[in-house]
Amino acid sequence: MDLERLVEKRNTGFAKEIGLKITDIREGYARGELELRPMHGNPIGSIHGGLIFTVADTVGGTAATSRGRFVTTVSGNINYLRPAMNCEKLIGESVEIKIGKNMCVYDVVITNETGKEMAKATMTYYYLQNVPPVEDTLSEIKEK
Repeated sequence: MDLERLVEKRNTGFAKEIGLKITDIREGYARGELELRPMHGNPIGSIHGGLIFTVADTVGGTAATSRGRFVTTVSGNINYLRPAMNCEKLIGESVEIKIGKNMCVYDVVITNETGKEMAKATMTYYYLQNVPPVEDTLSEIKEK
């Protein structure tokens, strides 16, 4: 699997629009960073919980995709450990817990730029059937 090209593919669409950038992918692992902007906040001055969940889901799904198959989210359980206030960046890291025949499970930790944990999530993904393997779709990315 060409993980460099997978990083490039994952840094498009919705993730790119909100500012989330996948910075590292290894088999069963992914890391992403998001530079925070005023649009990411909520009325009380903290970062919106939906954004934190989005980081967890995207980073977890990227780690799952590193195994060469596309996935869709089945469920996600997140615990917000502290309000994300006065932060400059969110960093998500995902590690594999279990790979099954049809589903896989990943832990995701969201920290701020100082390493303080903001949230922990457990994400479950379903392997999509009748979809070309990830490697086949990477050919769509033009060589630079």
